[in-house]
Amino acid sequence: MNIAIVDDERIELNAAENYIREYLRENWSTLEDEVSIRTFTSAKEFFDVFKPGLFQLVILDICMEEIDGMQVAQIIRARGDDDANIVFLTGNDNFVLNGYRVFAVGYFIKPLVRHAQEFAKTFEHIFRKINAEVPELIVTADGITFSVPLRNIFYVDIDYRHRLCVHLADGKTFVTADKYVDFAKVLLSDERFLECYHRIIINMDYVKSMEKDDFILMNGTSIPISQRKKKEVKVSYMRYFAHK
Repeated sequence: MNIAIVDDERIELNAAENYIREYLRENWSTLEDEVSIRTFTSAKEFFDVFKPGLFQLVILDICMEEIDGMQVAQIIRARGDDDANIVFLTGNDNFVLNGYRVFAVGYFIKPLVRHAQEFAKTFEHIFRKINAEVPELIVTADGITFSVPLRNIFYVDIDYRHRLCVHLADGKTFVTADKYVDFAKVLLSDERFLECYHRIIINMDYVKSMEKDDFILMNGTSIPISQRKKKEVKVSYMRYFAHK
């Protein structure tokens, strides 16, 4: 899960980030390692990296110079991101909120710590909503069945002992007796995944570069590209990132 905080006051920006990290630690500790928080001191900084779907939660200071929080929210929606949860922050409680409610799921007066109960209630709703929408893969390893969010999967392959292996973004690898064909059916129904070689499926979000005969993943792992399907694979990869 990616969270963006946009506030042109550095002290307030840091305070909001620290409060949210503490909230996650106390209330959503199981998700803490899966949450990335990025901070921006201006709308320009934010839009330099923004892409529809990149952030599941955007926290905006309403009063910013040049482009204010309301305008940022309008641009987010105008660029086709209808799913991002937007929360407004302000130091002034005199705003008329009707317009903001078109876009926002929350509205808080700074500092957040003074509105802890309302904040917790809103974020409980946001986090449950986001997690309900996260597609998962059911894995059985060592006799235990558990679910793995698809976003956490680097790639899956078959090792030299003909075992199905699930490689995760945190560096862990699970060996499962589940069938490759069943995993492929789930993964390849998601646009992020691509079968680039016989019985190897990669998550294209973790590709660092595409070489002549290999994909290089973010952790340095080299994954071969099928010679037989090279053109098809490369076209699929480029098409995915062209529309991301």
